[in-house]
Formats: sequence, structure tokens, C-alpha cells
Amino acid sequence: MGQVFIRRSTAVLLLLVGALCIVCVALLVLLLAPDWRATGGETSAHSMSLDATPPGIPREAPFTPRDTPAPATTTTTTTTTTTPQEPWARQYRIPRSTLPHHYDLYLHPDMEQGDFTGKVTILIGVTAPMTYLVSHVKKLNVTSTVLVRADGGEVPLERTFEYEPNQFWVVVPDEVLQPGNYSLTMEFTGTLTGSIVGFYRSTYTNAAGEKRYMATSKFQPTDARSAFPCFDEPSFKSTFSTTLIRPSQDYIALSNMPVLKEIQDSPQRGLTEVVFMKSVPMVTYLACFIVCDFQHVEILTKENKPFRVYTTPDQISRANYSLQLGVNVLNYFEDYFKVEYPLPKQDMIAIPDFISGAMEHWGLITYREVNLLYDPKGSSSYNRQRVAAVVAHELAHMWFGNLVTLEWWDDLWLNEGFASYIEYKGVAHYEKDWDMEGQFVVDDLHRVMTLDGQLTSHPIVQPVSHPDEITEIFDTISYSKGASVLRMLEDFLGPEIFRKGVSQFLQKYKYQNAVTRNLWEELEAVVPGRGLNITSIMDTWTRQMGLPVLNVSPSPDDPGKLEVTQTRFLSDPTAVSDLDSPYGYKWDVPVTLISDASTRELHWFMRGDQNLVVNKPPGSTWVKFNVAQYGYYRVNYDLTLWRDLIALLATNPEALSPPDRASLIDDAFNLASAGQLPYPTVLSLIAYLDRETHYIPWATASSHLDKMGRLLRRTEAYPNFRKYMVSLVKGHVEKLGWEDTGSHLDRRKRLWLMFLACSNGYEPCMQGSQGASLGLG
Repeated sequence: MGQVFIRRSTAVLLLLVGALCIVCVALLVLLLAPDWRATGGETSAHSMSLDATPPGIPREAPFTPRDTPAPATTTTTTTTTTTPQEPWARQYRIPRSTLPHHYDLYLHPDMEQGDFTGKVTILIGVTAPMTYLVSHVKKLNVTSTVLVRADGGEVPLERTFEYEPNQFWVVVPDEVLQPGNYSLTMEFTGTLTGSIVGFYRSTYTNAAGEKRYMATSKFQPTDARSAFPCFDEPSFKSTFSTTLIRPSQDYIALSNMPVLKEIQDSPQRGLTEVVFMKSVPMVTYLACFIVCDFQHVEILTKENKPFRVYTTPDQISRANYSLQLGVNVLNYFEDYFKVEYPLPKQDMIAIPDFISGAMEHWGLITYREVNLLYDPKGSSSYNRQRVAAVVAHELAHMWFGNLVTLEWWDDLWLNEGFASYIEYKGVAHYEKDWDMEGQFVVDDLHRVMTLDGQLTSHPIVQPVSHPDEITEIFDTISYSKGASVLRMLEDFLGPEIFRKGVSQFLQKYKYQNAVTRNLWEELEAVVPGRGLNITSIMDTWTRQMGLPVLNVSPSPDDPGKLEVTQTRFLSDPTAVSDLDSPYGYKWDVPVTLISDASTRELHWFMRGDQNLVVNKPPGSTWVKFNVAQYGYYRVNYDLTLWRDLIALLATNPEALSPPDRASLIDDAFNLASAGQLPYPTVLSLIAYLDRETHYIPWATASSHLDKMGRLLRRTEAYPNFRKYMVSLVKGHVEKLGWEDTGSHLDRRKRLWLMFLACSNGYEPCMQGSQGASLGLG
């Protein structure tokens, strides 16, 4: 029986193999056969030039108004099957041979029902023969698709369908589309519920206890496609003519541009059609649509453009701080960039439930409420600074990100790093006694250097090979490291050269897209004598992850000289990287130093050099490298040089600026944690803190001391550590007192000192509720 079974099974197996061979041969024939739709007009987005509109396709091409009746014949298809060989399946980027010039967009949100209907007509310039068109859609039901030539003739369509893997709406005509202009009209429906990105419904409860609805939007990076079919990539800039439908009573409609006209009771009673002015060219993620019952406060810019802050009626009194600061910062940025704010108005609005801190929609910036509204009677100094920083950050985007936009998400840092740095200048212009330059060291630089010292970091310019990877690069590296290397760049170029190069970049690429090298080229063009290769220098900071540590010691050959070497800094001394760097983890480092016998010096330590030898200033008793910590690197000194700096802090700490004192503290703790500096040296360094009066060194030290306390908590040393902490802060606490008074920096410093005091058993914290009143309980 067993032998008979084997022979039968073998025969069956042979028959199956033969059948599979036949199927495979048939598939090969199909695969190798020429695709009759491959006309040569479809080129990979990666290999096409991403320059402006090709000749023959005007940027402001003629456009059919939205209310022109569409041809009667429509094609409606929602799903279909496709094969990996079809062109819309082979690439996730929209072909650059189709360019969206203008959107005529109509949206009707029904906030009670939680859905919306819409219609969009996209004017598309086709620059090479095409056998298909694609736009992005996600979570939309497209009910009608019509394609029309520039002469008004309708193009018959073979099929239209959604290709979900690439979030494409595919339009396949019955003929090859020749170069020219086409209007693609789609009607669609969608939902306002189930998400707080895209076009969605937000709710709040007013003072009377009533539940109120609003429709709002948040599109960055790839959610405009869930509000309307569109070319949802940053390299495509288009103008928009938008119409929103709102309830006629109590509600208003807002968008990027001012209202052009309103038509009440149209198309049906109880509703108002709000038509907005045509926009400037912008990317889809900057479009914004809001229907709400909010109120606003208003002021005029120096160019007499309205600047408004919108919020729920019950919170309108909290909008004044961001209004006054915002208009001041916008005016300042116009002067700084030497480029006028291009839109006719600027609105800012607080959304009750918003997934991001804020979003730079052009002309209508949306915020989480806590980041826009401030109550001087009930909010802390931290809340005030948070509002100021976020508002300044988003206004900086009106130039960096909106006027000039990244070409693809690889260069996200051009948007976020720049806004993260320039925000400090904007806040400093309005809040002149906050020492924003020094606060950058604590709030951005130290934080990101800690992260960048780990193997899990990544370069600033990070290749994005698929849309699913986009959100991953909205992180501390893009924001804070991007800002930090720009701060270093401004320091070694000089503020005026830096500003002039940035202004030149914005003017050259306004309403266009740019990549990182474009910024370096414009900065190189304004450097006196063209003596610096900015591209070569900055590539070492933006195209490899990590940061260096400079090791400084007296030269063994000459005691009057100091020798500097560089290595990659890793917070884990046992870490071994398996990722190569095109620069071998070496950097072009602007090395600055200062001493008691000299002013600031700048030397270049290029990545190809084995070391850098500098003269020790004659007669100096101490030398401090990385002045004010403008450089994105750590410094470790020979122990004799550390002792000189410890003695300086013990006798005359004011000889160094607050950022210099903070940099010594931060470097020392991180070097010790990485096994590169003895902890007794660190403790000797911070012994001076009982004399430290400035917020910035204390904010730096406090975070490290808190970490040290948590590490020691289960050891015998912990009781002595707690006593030591109280001895450092007790005098400061008694001097500052418990009341939330004093300067802005005193109020912020008080929180850190009280935290250290109370968390380490300071007796007055145990008496009453003083600590709880400061948020320390």
C-alpha cells in the first residue's frame, strides 16, 4: 500500500509541476510584451528636473470658473484591480510631466451629520504625451470624474479608479493625452469624523454648557488628499480659488485668503456660500478651511494688513498677548528677511482639539489652544514663553516653508530647522529681557546633542523613499539640530552676512521649491572674498549623524601651544556603530576660544587634518573653547585645563557668559556619563553653583542633578547627595522666596530651584502647600 501511494503522489506532483510551468511561461510572455500605453512621456519623478513650469505652459493659465456646468457625460468608478506593471503602480510619486496649475475647490461640510461633499477642478499642464493621469485621494468617495481639453472638448475616459497602495485616483483616457492644458473635475464625499487630521469636525462646550461644532483642517504632511483630490506633494505649487459653505446664522468661514464675496441662502436656504480670493502659488498641505462660530481681536501690520487672532467666544480675553506679540514679530521678520509678507492678511486661530502644537497654513495659522492663548492672571511664565515661541516659529514659516518650500521631504529641516532658530530672534525682538540667545542653549542645543550622541540618531538631511517615512523625520533632529547648525553657521559667518544670504535665498526662490544646497550657494555668494566652501563645510554637519568631541591638551612639544583632536562623541562608551558615514565621522569644525588674556579667536579644524595646534594666549590662566557654545560639539580638556576652569568658576564665575558656564556643566556631565571624565571633576566644577544666579546654568545643571539623584536613589550615597543638593540651593531659595514674582528669568529659575529643593527634602517644602502652589507638589 505504501509503495502504490508513493507512485500515485509522485504522478500527481509531476502533473502539478507541468501545469505551473505552463502558467509561468504565459506570465513571462505577458511581462515581456511591450506596454502599448508606455508612450515615453512618463518619467520617474526622481530623474526628472524639478524646475519651474516648462515652456509653453503659463503659470497663470486660463481657467474655467467653478460654476461653469460640467459636461453631462461622467465616469464613476471606485475600485478596480491593477498589476504591478502598470505605470501608476510602479512609482509612488506623481509624474513630473503633469503639473497642477490651479484648483477651483468647493467644500460643503455638514457639521451636524459629520460629513462633507465637494467638487474640485484642477487645471493640469501636461508636458509630454501621457496615457493616464493620477492625483492623490485618501478616504474619499469620488462620485464623478470628467476630463476636458483646453478648447472645452471632453476627453472620453476608459476607466477611473482608486489605486489604494499609492493613494492614487487614476484616470485612464481612451486616447493618448498630448501636451497642453486639461481640466480634471471630480465630485466627491468624505467624513468629518473619526480623525483629527485632514478635514475634520472639532467640538467644544461653551460657557452655557452647549456643545458646539466646527469644521477645520490639518493637512501636513499628506492629508490634503483626504479632503479633496489633489497633487499632494511639496514640489507642486498651485493657486487656489476656494468656496466654503457655512450655516448662515452664527458661523463664519475662513481660509488662506480674504473673503471675496458671500452669497446667502445659496444653494439652499439657511446656508451661505463664501468665496475667497485667489491664492498665491502654494503647496496643498498649506491650504486651510475652517467653518466656526469664533470671535476675533484685530490689529494692523506696519503695511496696514489685518492681523487677527480667533478663538472660542468664551476665551477671547486670552487672545491679546499673541495678537500683540504676533504683529510685532511679523513686522520684524519683514525687516529681517527684507522680503514683504506676501498675503493680504494674517489670521491665527486656536482649535479646541488639534493634533499638532501648531500648523503654518499660509495666512491662517492653526494652533492648539495652549500654544496661542495666554492669561496673565492665571498662566505661568513657562506658558507665556511657550506661546511666544510657537507663534514666532509659525510666523517664520510664512517665509521659510511657505514662500520657499522644500522640494521633497528629504529637506524638511529647511522648513523646521530654520523656523526653530529664527523663532528665537522673533521672540527676542518683542521680549528683550528674556535672554533668548542664551535660552537656545538650554532648550534646543543641549537636548539634541544628547540625542545625537546615540547610535539611533540620523542625519539632518534624511532620504525619504516612501510617504510612510515622512512623519518619522518630524523629530528633534530636523528641528533642534537643524536650528543648532544654523546658529553655528551664523556665528562663523557673522550675523549680517548670514542675514544677507538668507534674504537673497528667499528672494531668488520665492514661490518656488528649494533644496539644501540652494541655501549654501546663496550664502557662499555673499561671503567676502568667497573664502569658505559653505557646501563642503555644512555637508559634514547635515549629511552625517552625530557630533564630535574636541580633546584639548597642552602640546607635548611646546607648552605654549594647545593641541586639539576630534573624535565622534557617543554617550555609550561601549557602543559600536555599524553605519558608515561618507565623511568618516569627521567634521569641519569652527573652533573658537577665549581666555583671560585674549578676545575671541576662530580657527578651522578641517576633517582631513590629524589635529589642530593653536597658541595658548600668553599670560592666560585659563582657556575656554567653544565660546558661548555656538559650535555643535563637545569639548573635553586635559585635567590641568579643567582645574583652571574650576578655579575660575570658584573665584570669578562672571568672567564667563551664562551660556559658557552652561556649556561647561553640560559637557562635563555628558563626558562623565560616557566614561571620558572622572565624576569628581564634575562635582568640583558644579561646586560653584551656590554662587550661580543666572537661569541658564541652573536649568542646565538641574536636569543633570535630577538624573544623578534618580540613579543614586537606591544606593548608600543617596542621603549625602540629598544633603549636598539642599546646600547648593538653600540660599537661592531663601533669597527668591515662594511667591511667583520677579523677572521672567527669575520666575523660571525659581521653578528649577524649588524642584531641586523639594525633591531632596528641603524642610520648608514639607510645611504647608508652598510647593504645590508652584506645581511642585
